[in-house]
Amino acid sequence: MKLKQSIRYQLEDYKASVLVYYCAVVALIVLMSVALGAVAGAGSNLEMSGISAMSALFLFICGLCSLHDNLPMLLQNGVSRKTMFLARLVVTGITAAFCAIVDHVLSMVINLLARPFFSGYTVSLFEQEYGSIYPSMGAVPMTLFSLLFSFLLLLLASCLGYFIIVFFYRLSKPMRIVVGVCAAFLLTFGLPGAKMLDSVFLGEQLRAFSQQYVEPVADAITASPLLTMGCWALTAVALSAVTWLLLRRTTVRR
Repeated sequence: MKLKQSIRYQLEDYKASVLVYYCAVVALIVLMSVALGAVAGAGSNLEMSGISAMSALFLFICGLCSLHDNLPMLLQNGVSRKTMFLARLVVTGITAAFCAIVDHVLSMVINLLARPFFSGYTVSLFEQEYGSIYPSMGAVPMTLFSLLFSFLLLLLASCLGYFIIVFFYRLSKPMRIVVGVCAAFLLTFGLPGAKMLDSVFLGEQLRAFSQQYVEPVADAITASPLLTMGCWALTAVALSAVTWLLLRRTTVRR
């Protein structure tokens, strides 16, 4: 019973956010369509994509905001950390599936409404990346693959956001600052710095290793939608497992 209550409680946090998000997405798409249609002229061929990418960013941010209020509230009401985490997994799956379906339906509606004005259309992230590889795939298989592709991407984004917030929640305030600064530094200067160190001190051995071993594996994964989705699913499972290890000993911060 507490699991159902926890699921309902955590879903309530998403309802208003999801509604506001999709209202903003629809408004943005309408404005972009009108602007591009006016610039390109009637009868122009316009292609739009990226709805799933925006939804992934949205669920990532939602994951970052899913701990500070839920943890003390649920613990005060006698809900164990295990129940809270299981409810979180269910909520993550529900919201990822819902957003994947809404994104696809939204693309279909946009394509239908845009026909009287210009020959524009929207494509899913799967169609954009792999549509040319599978040109003979029927509409139904393409739709199913697109939904699964978007679902796993959104699931991974939400799991990543939740992992980050749980990880930072466990750290002391000084360590949060240190880790945050180091992460920002690595994201900004990590790759250029690694290239410089490799060139100056290692004689570009790191680059040779990457070209020989890392890049072929990465290319093989990105070239196959099944491998890509499999990697996303495994990463989401790994992040969830580590998140649980961190969460089960987490105490409420005052």
